[in-house]
Amino acid sequence: MRSSFSMQGFDLHLRNGVIELRAQGERMAGDERAPAAAFTSIAAKLDSRLILYDVRDANYRLSELEWDERLRFVARLFSGYRTAYIIRADQKTAASRACKAHARNGDKAKAFSSKGAARDWLVR
Repeated sequence: MRSSFSMQGFDLHLRNGVIELRAQGERMAGDERAPAAAFTSIAAKLDSRLILYDVRDANYRLSELEWDERLRFVARLFSGYRTAYIIRADQKTAASRACKAHARNGDKAKAFSSKGAARDWLVR
């Protein structure tokens, strides 16, 4: 069973019990579907409920409606997982909205500016 996967704009790796995801490049509405299918397929075979999602290299081009749809979609996709987002300073508003979407589903999510702090929060 492979514990890593890459496609244009998306990487997945299992490292020390944490599923590490990374999004990069221009991200438009609908771009989340292929990575979500890959995540669903691979994560079902991994023994982890921890996600470290690095979006610092991603540039989202979404309308307000598209943001709302994406945030609900990702929160449902990561249902049952503890999720740490690694963000740039200009992504704070979107990350806050993402964390609220997770909370509405009963899941924990938090945003960080460093990978180390995010990993520490996940594994504590």
